[in-house]
Amino acid sequence: MVSISDVAHEAHVSKMTVSRVINHPEQVSAEIRTDVQRVISQLGYVQNRAGRALANNRHYNIAFILLDDVNEIEPYYAHLLMHLTDSLRNEGYTLEMRHDRNFDLTNVDGFLVCGARHSDFDVLNNLPIPVVIYGTEAGITSVDIDNKAGTYLATQLLINRQYQHLLFLGMAIDEPFETNREAGYRQAMQEAGREPEIHHLPNNEQIALQFLQNNQLSANTGIIAATDRLGLGALRASRHQGLAVPDEVGIVGFDGIYIHQLAEQSLTTVQQPLKEIAEKMVQLLLAELAGEIVTSEYIVPELIHGETTMSKN
Repeated sequence: MVSISDVAHEAHVSKMTVSRVINHPEQVSAEIRTDVQRVISQLGYVQNRAGRALANNRHYNIAFILLDDVNEIEPYYAHLLMHLTDSLRNEGYTLEMRHDRNFDLTNVDGFLVCGARHSDFDVLNNLPIPVVIYGTEAGITSVDIDNKAGTYLATQLLINRQYQHLLFLGMAIDEPFETNREAGYRQAMQEAGREPEIHHLPNNEQIALQFLQNNQLSANTGIIAATDRLGLGALRASRHQGLAVPDEVGIVGFDGIYIHQLAEQSLTTVQQPLKEIAEKMVQLLLAELAGEIVTSEYIVPELIHGETTMSKN
């Protein structure tokens, strides 16, 4: 195993200089820093984790806190967790997973949070270590998809495919991401000179199916669903009523991680780019740990064309 002494010998500097290049590069000239980093790369030196933590007064451990009810969401968190782990490992950090609201500060340098709600924001705002959330909240560093842009794209797609009656199935919750998804639909409808039709439901496929069964869908209808679960309910309600999808009913969901693939016809959906989101969350958290001033970022999602919308005319 390559040691710090090996690096110092090969680079013709002291062990203290090598340590400074690794832990406090601002204290070393650019020329020496370049030489030492070149030798580190050549020899494949990996610093002892405990020593690096002691030198930097850090634990090199980040806690990922999942606050969503896993019984009510798509398993996107598993994909997000995987990408977060990879991104942090590349930076020399480990990731610890939690699923409660304890926010214990022991042995962690920062928090990455998914599923935070209004009731969590006061606590998150007052934590003494950096926090980055997947979502949207003023005052807390966040990374989120542009939910409004996503449903705007979905609505425009159905308008362009000549569906005449367009309705929005939203979630019955008061959270920013739901509000923004509804806003994208409203904007596209306003620009097209159409009257919006909005229904708020629990994020449950069976409830969506029953609701649409009770309200009898008509031909030439387009449905923009705030989640893929609601989109699947719309798909099955259409099929139960004998309406052909996508010829008579077009459906676009939102999430694009897993559930959109479960039905007989794959959903057209607005896909959340979780790898990009994870990398950006890690980037912002580590920048905050380094004392940098950061701003929240929004990522435009992508429409994934499935079998529930007509192909381009």
